[in-house]
Amino acid sequence: MPNMENFQVNYDNLLKLGYAVIDVRYKEYDVCNDSYKLVIGKVDADRDSFYIEMVKMYTALEFKPNEIYEIWTEILTHKIKMSKVLNRDIAIKVAALDFIETVYKAQ
Repeated sequence: MPNMENFQVNYDNLLKLGYAVIDVRYKEYDVCNDSYKLVIGKVDADRDSFYIEMVKMYTALEFKPNEIYEIWTEILTHKIKMSKVLNRDIAIKVAALDFIETVYKAQ
């Protein structure tokens, strides 16, 4: 498995191109068992608040613009860790909720 501690995505550049990372897939979606794939989707004109709204939809919490990319990266990383432990891909909403309850609130 790639080192998820150094997991980085250039969210700003993707958003400028009209795309956003909406999920990450684990294992059964991949060519080999030791890799993951980002799921990128086209987003509409309201790109500036896309990640804030998406995290709010999943967790009912609002984050500041200056912290949202770090939170979203941590949620994606958490999803990969949970998927690896369970040996199957889990839903991003499950990962987001679990991250908030078990990691974020514990900080």
